[in-house]
Amino acid sequence: MPGTEWKPADEGWLPKLEQVVKAAAPYIRLNHVLLIAVFVLAGVSFWISYELRFDFRVPRVFADQRLLFLPYVAFLKLSIFYILRGHSANWKYFGLRDIPRLLFHGAASSLAVFLMSALSDDLWIPRGVIVIDCLTSTMLIGGAHVTMRLFRETLRDLFRNGKSPGRKDAVVLGAGDAGEMIVREILRNHNYGVRVRAFFDDDRRKQGLSIHGIRVEGGIDDVPFYVQHNPVQMAIIAIPSATNAQMRSFYSILKDLNLSVKTLPSLHEMMEGFSQLPQLREINITDLLGREEVRIDTEQVRNLIRDRVVLVTGAGGSIGSELCRQVLKRGPKQLLLMERSENNLFHVHRQLSALSVNVPVVPLLCDVTDAARVDHEFLKFRPDLVFHAAAHKHVPLQEINAAECFRNNIHGIQTLARAADRFGVDRFLLISTDKAVNPTSVMGATKRACEIYCQAFAQVSATKFLSVRFGNVLASEGSVIPIFLEQIEKGGPVTVTHPEMRRYFMTIPEAVTLVLQATALGESGQIMMLDMGKPMKIVDLVQQLIQLAGRQPAEIPIDFIGPRPGEKLFEELSCDSEVCVQTAHEKIKVFNQDGKVPKDPLGTINAAVDSLRPDTSNQEVRQKLKAVVPEYEISSEALSPEETSGVIPRHLLGTMGTSTLALSNKRNA
Repeated sequence: MPGTEWKPADEGWLPKLEQVVKAAAPYIRLNHVLLIAVFVLAGVSFWISYELRFDFRVPRVFADQRLLFLPYVAFLKLSIFYILRGHSANWKYFGLRDIPRLLFHGAASSLAVFLMSALSDDLWIPRGVIVIDCLTSTMLIGGAHVTMRLFRETLRDLFRNGKSPGRKDAVVLGAGDAGEMIVREILRNHNYGVRVRAFFDDDRRKQGLSIHGIRVEGGIDDVPFYVQHNPVQMAIIAIPSATNAQMRSFYSILKDLNLSVKTLPSLHEMMEGFSQLPQLREINITDLLGREEVRIDTEQVRNLIRDRVVLVTGAGGSIGSELCRQVLKRGPKQLLLMERSENNLFHVHRQLSALSVNVPVVPLLCDVTDAARVDHEFLKFRPDLVFHAAAHKHVPLQEINAAECFRNNIHGIQTLARAADRFGVDRFLLISTDKAVNPTSVMGATKRACEIYCQAFAQVSATKFLSVRFGNVLASEGSVIPIFLEQIEKGGPVTVTHPEMRRYFMTIPEAVTLVLQATALGESGQIMMLDMGKPMKIVDLVQQLIQLAGRQPAEIPIDFIGPRPGEKLFEELSCDSEVCVQTAHEKIKVFNQDGKVPKDPLGTINAAVDSLRPDTSNQEVRQKLKAVVPEYEISSEALSPEETSGVIPRHLLGTMGTSTLALSNKRNA
């Protein structure tokens, strides 16, 4: 109707009211207002109590008595309220937790009135009046707190609603404690710019109920129907305990509704201190593809690290930096960050220094192949634990830089292992990879050589040498996920090597948590494998990422470019000669000593390192690796035409996947 439309905050009476409130606010002390209200309400309560006691027919003698005693009782109650500092409670946040204190104040005030009456015949008050007065005064004073809070929040909502008509309407999935908490936070703080319209929860007992005046409209499957008939722009998943299977189910329901999807931190993130509950974040690939929460023996891991000097190599990388964060939370005596990239070291040191309060965090700009420098740092700091995460890891890149991969990975482990033995390190842990199993790449072969070196050194050193294998980590630095996301953002195509390419995936926190547990559990010389669940097709991962980016799989083309040199279609978890043994932790397994090693592994590896020259060809490096790692299958795609003769017909080169080539090599052998 004309003339009845609502005016925004910059027009009409609303800004004037806001100006009046702001002008009056400096002169109003609401705690003083509360004291006045307590005095008045105490008198009103005392008056009403007589009416209730005598069924609204108060005898004349008691009516006169009531009028005479009223100011004294009101003043006595106010005095007790003040002495017990009832006025110091912040009425802005009055809630359920304040009720016991309010009841105590009411009981104390009524006890004072009873004692006053009992000590003087002239001040005698009927006992029923005192009991009724205790209840009514408590209710009235509690109501005053609630009314004052409600009045403030109503004014705040009135002013802010006028200024922010563009708030997003949202639905909350999960009507439990987390959902209630996030809605309470949104109602309290309008800076979020969100208005919750409805809850949804699969628990039928909650459906139809209201939380903070917001109705639980139905189960989560009912969200699409609600969104179609109501203006909703955001969905908040408020279920921190949701499994990844549940998160995938939620996302499949929400992905086609044109909503901004937010979620709360997982229980692992909150327990490990990565996040706080009220902080909403975007749903990410880890929510959809990560695995269930890992349970570890926290005390065992803490005892491993507490009050000890811990050194992490490759501290600026994805795994190394997460190792540093988790180590730091378990109270080491000192944390040493060894990294050869200046920028990476600068950033990780700055981040960890902000987290660290009492633990010194020392940045060491050092290449692990620099034996003199490594010895100097070990002598200076005397580390008790060494986590070796520094390595070259990109498979195709290392195929054309084989000598550098050999130098960095194998010469690096040689340098560190010797220093650990010489300077009395208690435990030395090598971060290995599933690509070390029956390797077909230079990178995988170098990591297998590192495992062999650790096993061999464990036989001659007092230091406990262990290795831990695991698969790809989600969203790690240089992993495929950021590359895929970049390609999706550009509209494609997304390049995938093969439609059947599969990989094992873990989250970075999960992998590092299990690495710490394995270090505490393992014995010297053992190779430990983290349970990596089921492998996932890379093409399925891409489709999940496309949906996560708000696109439909049909919109983004996928190009299959064929396996690259050194790549397998399927990663393996153990060599044929290795026997898996379960440990005390269900997600950590240990392999027995592998018989497929050179007769003198230390001598063979040391000789190979010593013979490495700057001009050593890729083919020479592969032959050196073959001597150290007998099960290494040199990919025919990585060899020159002369080297492939007699192994695979030349006309088939470039048309066969790496796994097929490796299998053919085995058969010819």
